[in-house]
Amino acid sequence: MSRSPNAQTAVELYKQLQAEHQWSAADAWKGIAIMLLTCEVWGIGWQPFQDIVVYRERNDFKNGPKGPSAVVKRAEQLTTYLAGELGVSRQDLCNAIGSYYRHTAIRPLQPHNLVGHAFRSIVVHILQSHGDPDITYEEEVSPNSEFPGHGFSTRSKDAKLDIVARRGPRTVALLSSRWRYRHDRVDMIDEAIAYAAPAQRQNPHCQLYGMVGEFSVPRLVKVLEHCPPLHANGALSALVHFNPDLLWNGLGENGKTQHLKSLDWLIKETFKWK
Repeated sequence: MSRSPNAQTAVELYKQLQAEHQWSAADAWKGIAIMLLTCEVWGIGWQPFQDIVVYRERNDFKNGPKGPSAVVKRAEQLTTYLAGELGVSRQDLCNAIGSYYRHTAIRPLQPHNLVGHAFRSIVVHILQSHGDPDITYEEEVSPNSEFPGHGFSTRSKDAKLDIVARRGPRTVALLSSRWRYRHDRVDMIDEAIAYAAPAQRQNPHCQLYGMVGEFSVPRLVKVLEHCPPLHANGALSALVHFNPDLLWNGLGENGKTQHLKSLDWLIKETFKWK
């Protein structure tokens, strides 16, 4: 399936940032942060919030009689850390991020589906730019066309593989991309279970990854439990966060999420796909 105009807009905006900053593979995540993280919330249009990165549902950001909640305190830590990583002052951070949502074509639109597609397409562009040049990518591929002759009774009839990576005609990796997800609807696990067998029947070396921008530790752990080393024979090869340091150094969540992989790690992996 061809990329949507709004997702292509995200890629073009990322290209402009890349041309300006000349990020290496290790810093490619910064464009995702600048474009897709925000200090605003969506209500009747976009609205200012609490001058902190909204890294999870707005209802969790509470200020009570005893002061700000743990979520608000961690958001302040994340905001300060991100400002340092992007090289801007703390007071300017909220103006420096959320650029995708300020684009004139995007600003009026409800963001939840938009951001997921934008994230997926930006990741593909980053892998194309920094990864193995012999790998090609296709987005939103029908599993029935990718794996003819296999039935997928647990998937909807309109199901799509988010990202398919190929070396020549050979499928070498499948990536399930989610910007955020609910803990009771971690669809990428069901996807991996459904697609692992046919993918690895065609190519025993085919890798399956989750690619996320999620910050909730319980939600991340739910997927990590289906990846090595927590599950030696898990359906997923790894769970990749666009920058785990935002959790580890920004939020101080470095225990249960220690097995997350980074986008830079994934870029290096592309040279190993066979």
